[in-house]
Amino acid sequence: MNNVITFQLLGIPRILLNNEEQFFAFAKVNALLYYLAVNGSVSREMAASLLWENKNTQTAKKNLRNTIYQANKVLQSDVIICPNRNMLRLNPALDIQTDIARFLEAPLAHLALYQGEFLQGFYLKSGEEFDLWVSKIRMQCEQVYLKTCYQKIEEGLSLDAIEDTEEHLKQLIERDEFEEKNYQLLMRLYQQDNRPSKVIETYYQLVNVLDKELGIQPSPQSQQIYQEVVAKDRNERKIKHFLRNSNHFLGRIDEIKQLEAYFANCLTYREVGALLLIGDTGIGKRTLARQVLANQTQDYQIVTANCFREEAMDSLLPWRNILDGLGDLVIQHRLLSTKAWRAALKQCFPTATVFQEHVAHPFVKDHTSLLVSFVVDILQNLADIKALVVLIEDCHWMDEDSLTLLQRVMNQLSHYPIAFVLTKHLGTTPQLGTCLNALISQGRLESIRLEPFTRQESSVYIRSQLGSQSVTEQEIDHLYQASQGIPFFLSEYTQTLLRKEKFVPLTPAIKAKLGLKLANLNSRDDELLHYLSCCRGAVPLNTLAQLMLLPLEEVIEMVDSLCHYYILVEENKGEEVLISFRQRIIQLYSYDRLSLSKRRLLHGQIAKRLEDLLPILTPSPHLLDDIAYHYQESRQVIKALEYNLNYLDATLQFQHELFPIYSKSVGLVEKSDRDNHRLMERQVDKIRQSIADLELTYDNNRDFQQLLIRFAYLEGRYDIRTGRYQEGIKNIQKVIALATELKQTSFLLEGYRQLIHYCIQVENKPEMRYYTSLSLEAAVAANHFEAIAISLRLKGLYHLIVGELDEAEHLLQQSIDFFKVTPGLQANYAIQIAAALDYLGEIAQIRDQFEKAVAYQKEAISLTDNKPAELSVSIFYIGLGISYFYLGHFDQAEQILSLAKEALANHIYPWKETQLEIYLAMIQWKKGHYQPALSLLGHRETLMSRYRNPRDKGLVFYLMAVVKYQLIRQGATLSQQEKEMADYLLSESFEYYYEIASTNLNPYRDCHLVSELNDLRQQLSAKS
Repeated sequence: MNNVITFQLLGIPRILLNNEEQFFAFAKVNALLYYLAVNGSVSREMAASLLWENKNTQTAKKNLRNTIYQANKVLQSDVIICPNRNMLRLNPALDIQTDIARFLEAPLAHLALYQGEFLQGFYLKSGEEFDLWVSKIRMQCEQVYLKTCYQKIEEGLSLDAIEDTEEHLKQLIERDEFEEKNYQLLMRLYQQDNRPSKVIETYYQLVNVLDKELGIQPSPQSQQIYQEVVAKDRNERKIKHFLRNSNHFLGRIDEIKQLEAYFANCLTYREVGALLLIGDTGIGKRTLARQVLANQTQDYQIVTANCFREEAMDSLLPWRNILDGLGDLVIQHRLLSTKAWRAALKQCFPTATVFQEHVAHPFVKDHTSLLVSFVVDILQNLADIKALVVLIEDCHWMDEDSLTLLQRVMNQLSHYPIAFVLTKHLGTTPQLGTCLNALISQGRLESIRLEPFTRQESSVYIRSQLGSQSVTEQEIDHLYQASQGIPFFLSEYTQTLLRKEKFVPLTPAIKAKLGLKLANLNSRDDELLHYLSCCRGAVPLNTLAQLMLLPLEEVIEMVDSLCHYYILVEENKGEEVLISFRQRIIQLYSYDRLSLSKRRLLHGQIAKRLEDLLPILTPSPHLLDDIAYHYQESRQVIKALEYNLNYLDATLQFQHELFPIYSKSVGLVEKSDRDNHRLMERQVDKIRQSIADLELTYDNNRDFQQLLIRFAYLEGRYDIRTGRYQEGIKNIQKVIALATELKQTSFLLEGYRQLIHYCIQVENKPEMRYYTSLSLEAAVAANHFEAIAISLRLKGLYHLIVGELDEAEHLLQQSIDFFKVTPGLQANYAIQIAAALDYLGEIAQIRDQFEKAVAYQKEAISLTDNKPAELSVSIFYIGLGISYFYLGHFDQAEQILSLAKEALANHIYPWKETQLEIYLAMIQWKKGHYQPALSLLGHRETLMSRYRNPRDKGLVFYLMAVVKYQLIRQGATLSQQEKEMADYLLSESFEYYYEIASTNLNPYRDCHLVSELNDLRQQLSAKS
């Protein structure tokens, strides 16, 4: 088989024998073969001179012979032959193929063979002549390649071969990113393909490359293509299409459209006006202005000026920067010589020239009229040559004289293509407000307010910045929340992700940005921010003044100033004005500026002052939680634990106490009972962990020991209320033992009360008798008024449970009388009085005095301001509904019970829920609606197991017995489906349900139900 020798010379050079790359001992072997592959032949003398130019002839020829030998040996044939003594050539008898020959013969057909420049990366030591030859061939091939590429591109444009043409152009841009022609062709391609967003994306890619690397702008040809697309895209349909298909170019499209329209109108109508860009720190005012102005250089010449807070008191200083820029243009356009320009400035400003050092007051205000005429004349002459943009950034720091000059200059300019562009933050000084209002009234001011990015816009921005790096939706949410959609912050955070660094909300650049925003605040403002940054949320204005120990008027003045500069924000909540940081990031920065010792000091001061203010502040468990937080941050751990327990206690007062003592409360937690249950679990776990951390250090500390008792009490109370009796009783018995040992009467009384609540929940009559007696004795011994009154009510309840109604009524009335000694006491203990009245209403029900029961229950409800959503008040509504039931007022009973049910839906542990559901089901049954009762029986286990109360079980089996009786006597007309369901649920005999119901119902409190069951049993017995 004949050998095939292949030369690949375009790109990294390779020589292959039968598709296997060959390697030579010396680079000059490769060089000789490359030369022959291109030229075909060469004289011996020329080859020797080309490869060994620094050797004598004899040595060079000797080396040449050796090189020929090496080439033929490696390629296993006489590749290089000598047709005569003086010539060398490649053997025509061999199958030799070269990519360069095919490429140069038909470049259009073989464009793909050009994999890179000729002999890319090949270097021959001491071979200058050879390098010259390589450069010549390389240039020739590259020119052919480029010419062919452009030919192919032109063909592609004419044939609509979009994808291939786009790929060729991208390759050309990749080869030479500074060649504008390639960008222009690609933009034309996208324009032809009706992809305006890709045109704009490509254009800004070019803008960034030229500006970053060369500091220049695109050519007029490139700008023309861009302008064509923007003009076409002004139609609303095209704008929407552009927004949908914009993938990488991320900018404020609507705002760019407004700016472009403003500049276009200025050119068209030659009217002098101003456009104001408004936005917060980091929102992108500067970026947007410069981004659009970068594309206006073909039509506009631009002069800029920056205003600074430090220079806000220096008269006319911004105009110095403007006149410096105007002077460059005046000299460039030869309107004045440098000497004449200096003389003109000196005439307007005799105390300074543009070349003098900065002084505090460089301009003389007496020359204002002369200055106005001078500036107007210069602007008019420059605008006659080419339209003019005057950009003034951060105009909120302009002094009053500069604003006056700006207004007077604009008043005297008309019918000239001069566009003023101003940027400012959200706040406005009175002087600036006057100037802007005057321009608005003249119809010469437009404004664009830049808003933070939305969640979707932020997501697009983040993904664009990250490129191929993956990011989760959770990470995007986190970045969006941290940045609040501010582009500058988003940019910083995405850079952190790109560098794979740990996320920190305050990067050095963000600190610097916020440092400038908060620069020059006075010490009082700083102090206010320090206090506020230590707080977790908004702070009432009055409280803030009390924390800072300052008069309210002074704090209002400080807050007003900080709100004016959009650092703080006010919010109305009821009668209070709440103060907070406008942006979370500013709070983090203000807190970050504090040293560790200063933080602890401030947290300690705040905690102590809030503690002192507790008697006069609006009661709230959240306030207790805040005090605990500040004590914890100041490292006063015992005080922190105390207030964590106060917070837990305040919440349990309402959420886990059937009849809470209002005088001890500090306000409701504004969450549903279900939310509070989770909150309680977290709080208990948190305190338990805190105690474990402190136990070794503070085990012998008396304050710590008392807090341990208190926590055991609260935990036990919580467990009992939620039905975890074993754990609850264990904790409460521990409290009673420790309280007895330490003579802590209040905890002893509270412990007894919790055990009584346990007995109520499970109908444990013997233990309830024991603990109610102990509780009353201990309360009397301690002469504890509140405990005596509550113990009387609980003892009265015991006698009600065991059927001693007269004694129960007497004790309950005594309890009410205790609480009604004074109007003040009656108001404070309204819920306790209402609870006793509800029990009196139940006694009246037992005695068949239902009208009297209704009166008691309505009085109880009226004492609690008719708030059925509260658990204790819902109990009163249930009692009232039952009274109406026995009066035969079923509609009224259903209405009242439904109201109670709606309120109980927000509670995880609704007391008397089973009783409520049974009576509602019975009302529906009496109305001929049987499904509610059957559905209730379907989840009977849930109702019976919640508190393991025998009455709940008795009530459920009462309903089962009644329904079973109706099935037996066929007293109800059930559908076939309802009958099948009833048969399935009630497979036992009536006697079975009767026995369980009778055993578990309280013979006194449920006497009407027991009597009804006995009647039903007698009726069945009589029939049989």
